[in-house]
Amino acid sequence: MIRLLVRLTALSCLLLAPLAGAHAQIGDSSQPLDTIADRIENLDSEGRTILTGHVDITQGDRRIMADRVELVWTQPEDGSRGDIERVVATGHVRYFSPMQNATGDLGVYEMGQDTITLTGDVVITQGENVITTTRFVSNLTSGNSNFGEEGNGAPVRAVIYPRGSEPAPADGNGDGTGGL
Repeated sequence: MIRLLVRLTALSCLLLAPLAGAHAQIGDSSQPLDTIADRIENLDSEGRTILTGHVDITQGDRRIMADRVELVWTQPEDGSRGDIERVVATGHVRYFSPMQNATGDLGVYEMGQDTITLTGDVVITQGENVITTTRFVSNLTSGNSNFGEEGNGAPVRAVIYPRGSEPAPADGNGDGTGGL
């Protein structure tokens, strides 16, 4: 289950990465990247791109939605746009795929550390399996994941069905009900 949750989180960040450059994708690079937002603002001098208002990014059968998505770029000395170093999705963050869904209030992907953090009212589903927590951190390089925060008193709840039972795929239609 943890390995699948790591993939879930990695896919959500890789879905955002294509906004930065053609080399990033979420799998099937032949699929178009469809990005909708009320506003997209490029702040080249600050090394940021900000998408706000009903942000909805889809590629193939993967989708991420949030109130706001900010891409933070490295700023090479030659003045060119560098690589994405951080992706921050805030407000009603939702990720959908055919088999996994995740929701939270804030999602941050740190490229250099290869870590993903999802905080707030976090719900991760895969078929019938559900984990609820206030914080989920995953290192994509090591595969290590951490659910919950020490000392805040909020429990982590996991309902995991035994192998062999065939959970139904999550509904990744983006209507907010997918598997939740």
